Amino acid sequence: MKSVNNTKQLIIDAAIKLITKQGVKNTSLADIARHANISKGTLYYYYASKDDIIAEIADVHLNIINEAVLMCVRNIQGIDDLDLVKILLDNISTISSTGRIHMYLICEAITENEALRNQFKEKYREWRLALKDSLVENLSDEFKDKADAISFLLISIVDGLVMQSILKAEPIPFGDISECLVSIWK
Repeated sequence: MKSVNNTKQLIIDAAIKLITKQGVKNTSLADIARHANISKGTLYYYYASKDDIIAEIADVHLNIINEAVLMCVRNIQGIDDLDLVKILLDNISTISSTGRIHMYLICEAITENEALRNQFKEKYREWRLALKDSLVENLSDEFKDKADAISFLLISIVDGLVMQSILKAEPIPFGDISECLVSIWK
């Protein structure tokens, strides 16, 4: 069983590196097999198609982002709302290291891959609802009734800041963004 997990992880790691470097369309199964140093037959034993590989990458990636943001929200008891937003935004800045694969997967889901689109829709829904529940548990009473709207806003901020960090047009002022968001909530 360990060999199966190692080979699958090797394939996923190779696919992530290639897709991050050259995009989904320009990455073939043959490229992935070559980069993973396995035969195409071995690759097909684990994954029937590139879509299957992409689906697994998306699942792993979205779980990483989900857990990072939720861990942050779960640890906010006893801090003020400004600190909450600063912590979330700082956490987003560390997530952005996986931003390129995130954006490639979103583009693939939006433009061509119906199964991936459905996977993203379900994961985003799960993520948002978990974030909302965590916000209800951890926000001050005055904001609990706004947890639904805040959860949508925070997910939008994650995606937007990840995209901006990929473009690297300019430094992102996380502190100023935090203060602005908190002032809007009050």
